[in-house]
Amino acid sequence: MKTTRLGIFIGFAAAALFILAPQAHADLKQMKAYKEAYPDSKLKCVDCHADAKPSKDDGQHELNDYGKTVKALVKPEVAPTADEYKKAGKIEDFTKK
Repeated sequence: MKTTRLGIFIGFAAAALFILAPQAHADLKQMKAYKEAYPDSKLKCVDCHADAKPSKDDGQHELNDYGKTVKALVKPEVAPTADEYKKAGKIEDFTKK
């Protein structure tokens, strides 16, 4: 009986962690996709985020105009692809507007 309760508790705890964990943040996959679209670029956090050094502990971070543009091009919870970055344009060109 105790084993069953413990198993159920662990199952609920794992599901809660999965559901409540921050789902959208820049990672190596997104950076590689941008570099695929624009191979000569050098990325920094501030290119997409409002803060120069967003902390992962804070969860989701406020996006700047470029980050919001890219996010609007993709489905929720899906990382942008090189094609979506090409649709949004280069970071350098976007900041000149």
